[in-house]
Amino acid sequence: MSAHGVRAHTARPSRLFVALAAVVGLLRWSWLPRAGALLAFLAFDVLRIRRAHVVSSLARAGFGDGGVRTARAVYRGLGASALELLWIAAHPEVPATSLVRVDGRARFDGALARGRGVIVATAHTGNWDLVGCACAGQTRLAVVTKRLSARSLDAWWQRTRASRGLDLLAAPDGDVLRAVRARLAEGGAVALLIDQDPERTRSVVAAPFLGEVALHDTLVATLAARTGASIAVAFGRRDPHLVDIVEVITPPPRAGRAWIEATTRAMAARLDAFVREDPACWLWLHRRWKTRLEKHVPRTRSSPGRALSGARSKVEG
Repeated sequence: MSAHGVRAHTARPSRLFVALAAVVGLLRWSWLPRAGALLAFLAFDVLRIRRAHVVSSLARAGFGDGGVRTARAVYRGLGASALELLWIAAHPEVPATSLVRVDGRARFDGALARGRGVIVATAHTGNWDLVGCACAGQTRLAVVTKRLSARSLDAWWQRTRASRGLDLLAAPDGDVLRAVRARLAEGGAVALLIDQDPERTRSVVAAPFLGEVALHDTLVATLAARTGASIAVAFGRRDPHLVDIVEVITPPPRAGRAWIEATTRAMAARLDAFVREDPACWLWLHRRWKTRLEKHVPRTRSSPGRALSGARSKVEG
């Protein structure tokens, strides 16, 4: 395996998930949303997994009147997404590109043609794993990924995505930022998340997001400023599956802190608008506003050096 890729696991993929993929693979693709609705009923109505948090977050963002209805749609999308990943694992002969449409591809191709690399700034919208696999079927794409605590499940998840052509960069396997910079220097593309409330409280900026002020990580903009790479802001949708490349941002020469902070806020605003247009496509289960801002706002002014030297891994879940 390349030094820039995910190293081989000692754990084998979970037999349970291999078996589940085989069973789900017997279904028609068009049946998966209905089957996902059954999983959603179990998670939302029976087990109530993070139900209160999701409904309150929707209310904070102004979706209070239809919060429960929208929350159910969120869980239905997640249920379908899980089954869709199992299904494509069972059907390697079906190209993911046949399941996902790419809008705005000319914007991405134009950015890639600059030869300075492209950072795909994305988020947990739509079926992000399926969209990533489809994009990797059209162009070489690296994704910065996390490791799941369940090692056998993690091995299955990583292997399923890698088999679709995604080049996975995992922080525990080495210096992930060095691997990201190397890929950009080659003129390649790397996907990173537009992240809110990262574990670190340096190199962040405060900005409104879905009804509340959140801390936003400046890493994407900092990497663009340091490397000259373009930023392609891209989000996934469901029904039908597509990835929408909504904007390409090219850093000016000698981009500094002001550009980094302004660009980070602009990307947060883009994501806010995207989610407000289709709130059911967003992963509302994460806790985006958990940090007490009053403790950290005095330290939120970013610097490129801090963002790169102190960055924890961004994850593409």
